[in-house]
Amino acid sequence: MSQVSVSGLTRRFDGNPPTTAVADLDLEVADGEFLVLLGPSGCGKTTTLRCLAGLESPSAGTIRLGDTVVWDESRRINLPPNKRFIGMVFQSYALWPHMTVRKNIAYPLKARKMKAALADGAVEKTAALVDCQNLLDRYPAQLSGGQQQRVALARGLVAEPDLVLFDEPLSNLDARLRDQVRGELHELHQRKPFTAVFVTHDQSEALALGTRMAIMREGHIEQLGSPRDVFLDPATEYVAAFIGMSNRIEAHYEDGSWKVTRTALAGAMLRPTGASPDLVVRVRPDDARLVPEGETLGPGEAGLPAVVADIEFGGKHLDVMLDAGTERRLHVQVQLRRSGPFVQTLGRGDRVTFAFDTDAARYFSTEPGSRRPSGPVPVEVSA
Repeated sequence: MSQVSVSGLTRRFDGNPPTTAVADLDLEVADGEFLVLLGPSGCGKTTTLRCLAGLESPSAGTIRLGDTVVWDESRRINLPPNKRFIGMVFQSYALWPHMTVRKNIAYPLKARKMKAALADGAVEKTAALVDCQNLLDRYPAQLSGGQQQRVALARGLVAEPDLVLFDEPLSNLDARLRDQVRGELHELHQRKPFTAVFVTHDQSEALALGTRMAIMREGHIEQLGSPRDVFLDPATEYVAAFIGMSNRIEAHYEDGSWKVTRTALAGAMLRPTGASPDLVVRVRPDDARLVPEGETLGPGEAGLPAVVADIEFGGKHLDVMLDAGTERRLHVQVQLRRSGPFVQTLGRGDRVTFAFDTDAARYFSTEPGSRRPSGPVPVEVSA
């Protein structure tokens, strides 16, 4: 297995206007690490992956796999994909329809003339790793989506490449299968660590699978860290929004209280990470709760009056959308097992208080692109 080193990677596309998909990106991936590139469509994550694979030619920069430089624009080094010892698992499976599962998995070994591995049963051993050893004599058309993805994973791993690249491999699976295959992939990496770069737009996949995760934005890495660190301490508002802090409240400190538009927040204190009179509060739907109008807030809670706009049943929870005079609707996820009679009779048009834990909230400057400093500076709000 090999460490991946990327320095100054840039990929521009000609057009009207020209665009830069990846901009001066630096990245290190350690041996055995599972790095997840997370971001929305157009952020540069897939272009970065294709540059690593050799399917895309960068405009500038250097890519090193282990001790081998596979791309260096200044030295005109460009190893083609078949000369880079990598495995790939695609979104669309990309299995050969005329080959059996056995031949599909064996293809990388034959292409690299790894006769010893073939003779030693590498195909059967790798198939057993991903629980598809009983499918070896079937054709792809005879397999379910989950089975095809397991076969694609086995093909990517069978030659024990220096690097395995995953291009949104779970997005074509239904929700149940996606969770199942994700769990199997995580367990496989725990049992037999391999170096991987995994591209996704799904934060749940990134949090579950990544040793580290890189949140990408407009060709740059906005934040890089362990899933736990990124989830608990998003560096920017963009990252906070992307990892689930969907509630956004702009607040202004005036005359001794924090106000949203012209309404003063009630309850506890906000804990902003700076002394600016203007800030953005980000709150996860499950870190907020509904309080009947006029009732007292809990310790450490701040609250904003709101009107119920919509209620969606989610099985074990309700998704309640609120109008609160903010630029967008607020969202509270209410766990039904923990809720009282008040929630059971809730309806559209009811007046409530959007209450949130001020310690669980995160605070950001209103300046675009600003990063959150460390250390809260408590500022009391009106009761």
